[in-house]
Amino acid sequence: MIIKLFTHLVLASTLLQFFPADAGELEARALLPEASSRPFDLFEAYEVITHRLPEAPNRQIAPVKLVSTSMGVVTSAQSAIVVDRNSHEVLFEKNISEPRSIGSITKLMTAYVFLQTGPDLDAPSTLMSEDIRYGAAFHLSIGETVSIRDLLKASLVGSDNSSTAALARLSGMPLGDFVARMNEVSAEFGMKATTFDDTTGLSSKNISVVTDLAIMFDKILENDTIREITELSSVTITGSSGRTYVIESTDELLGSFVDQAPYNILGGKTGFLPEAGYCLGTIFSHEGAGDIIVVVLGSETKQGRFQDVKALAVWAYKTFGWQTL
Repeated sequence: MIIKLFTHLVLASTLLQFFPADAGELEARALLPEASSRPFDLFEAYEVITHRLPEAPNRQIAPVKLVSTSMGVVTSAQSAIVVDRNSHEVLFEKNISEPRSIGSITKLMTAYVFLQTGPDLDAPSTLMSEDIRYGAAFHLSIGETVSIRDLLKASLVGSDNSSTAALARLSGMPLGDFVARMNEVSAEFGMKATTFDDTTGLSSKNISVVTDLAIMFDKILENDTIREITELSSVTITGSSGRTYVIESTDELLGSFVDQAPYNILGGKTGFLPEAGYCLGTIFSHEGAGDIIVVVLGSETKQGRFQDVKALAVWAYKTFGWQTL
């Protein structure tokens, strides 16, 4: 009996040598540990794609989705994103990898690079004919002398192209070097799909994606000067001529209900070009919740971009809950 059993074992072993088990079948039958569900993470995705270093171990807790069935809101924007500012968790996304022109959102980077040169913001500066850039309303007269701080206000509040060009000139850098520095800073921030071609946003070659812009808004609006200026719904500037200029913000969400308790706007910037559509990036805070970054590119109308951002912000704060550490 033992000899017979041994003979069967040898025969079976020999047959397996000629007819090995199918590896695909074995793989299909294998039971691996079930992975826990994980939401998509913007900054973690960048680490995988670009081999960035891991996030610091003290990373904040991501907000919890309270309404599991809510997938977001319908927007006219071609691409959009909502990011929790502390945890960098993506709460909403639409075509987040689609490169698009960004228009005057460019001016945020221009202001940031200019401030890196350490200017005296109270120093007088005169708007010159070489600063003239067409494509939008002129807010200050050529030959008018105002403070450098006022030029920043005209650039960021009124999205004034000529004032923005003056800032680049006053940096002391050749224009090409200034634009090159804009691209260097974007790379330092970790913006991998962004190219700047001019300082004002008039060039359709200023290209980015909403994931990059979420990073840019987060980084640049940490600068108190830029944040405080972009929170202003209007500014009044008095030139050396005695003339007074009242400049209304291009961001119509300022002073609206999403800029009143329990909401608060912590800065933002509009953009528009025919090639870009209507664009807007905004950082919101909310009582009892965290800060969120909302960016939309390519909305169909001027009012559409404000409706898109407003709807996304309200949706995010109604749909997610923030934990207290």
